[in-house]
Amino acid sequence: MKNKINIGIIGGSGYTGLELVKILGNHKYSNVRFITSRKLNGKKLGDEFPSFLQSKYSNLLFKAIPDKSDLKSIDILFLCLPPKSSMEFVKDNYGKGKFKIIDIGSDFRLKNADDYKFWYGTDHVVPELLDEFTYGLPEVNKEEIKKSRNISNPGCYPTSVLLGLAPLLNSSYRLENINIDSKSGVTGAGRKLKEAYLYGNLNNNFYAYSASGHRHTGEMEQEIKKICGYGLKIGFTPHLLPLNRGIFSSIYCKITGAGDIKDNVINIYERFYKDSIFVKFLGENIPEIKNTAGTNLCMIGIDYDIRTYTLKIFSAIDNLLKGAAGQAVQNMNIMMGFDEDEGLKSTCIYS
Repeated sequence: MKNKINIGIIGGSGYTGLELVKILGNHKYSNVRFITSRKLNGKKLGDEFPSFLQSKYSNLLFKAIPDKSDLKSIDILFLCLPPKSSMEFVKDNYGKGKFKIIDIGSDFRLKNADDYKFWYGTDHVVPELLDEFTYGLPEVNKEEIKKSRNISNPGCYPTSVLLGLAPLLNSSYRLENINIDSKSGVTGAGRKLKEAYLYGNLNNNFYAYSASGHRHTGEMEQEIKKICGYGLKIGFTPHLLPLNRGIFSSIYCKITGAGDIKDNVINIYERFYKDSIFVKFLGENIPEIKNTAGTNLCMIGIDYDIRTYTLKIFSAIDNLLKGAAGQAVQNMNIMMGFDEDEGLKSTCIYS
């Protein structure tokens, strides 16, 4: 019997933090010691969010900040914070305990401080720690994750895109002209009040945003180079869907070669993901957001337009699970030696 691990959660009242607590409520080795929220300080989880009334953590009280004894009592610390906040917390608290960190935010994904400043518009406050965080895409970096103390959880868009591209990037094909069209549900923006996310603006609506350069572009280009060994500039345009959750990415790239390219590519994907429990390759079938909602699955399909030499890759995930909290627990399981799908087996994780 494996021992339970003690867990702390910083920023637990947002969409990602709440999904994380729901998953950990189904995880037989988890023991959440504390959860923070300045806004809900002193309030009980089950009282504020009645869907938790039957959770083993329903009586957990939110704290404004953890104290020294909290940090010394845990094995894993999850950071569910907006950009620029995780690095501030790490700056003030790194080394105050023997805990491992899984940052579900974006502050430790980019490994170059200049890249961070370019994409996020500010200096990184602990650039010396960037290399201390492993990029936590399990289907690509599992062996590295096993040995890591700290994990930077990938962004939701990059997860859908990198899982779609990884088999080809790892193959003998050299990709050119990668253009990505991604659509996300509104929870991808977090729990914040903004006019664009009001029901009257979002309902029956659909549009692109950050078209001149979304900050996840740098993260994707960094990891693409790491996988294939050569640098590629990508075109990436995100869109907002009138949905609560889910991401659908359409990835277009030019490839040419001898033989039946479509069959060759299908074989490449089948081999690459044959042992991956959270990626389902559908061949020529196109995935749908509704089939991944409430799961930690990524579903991928492909097609090849022989007339224009364009490979089309389609990827669907739940942005709050495989794109955030679910993948974070998957990383924790790998780090701690649990079954990779512990706490993630059921599709009833609140779609």
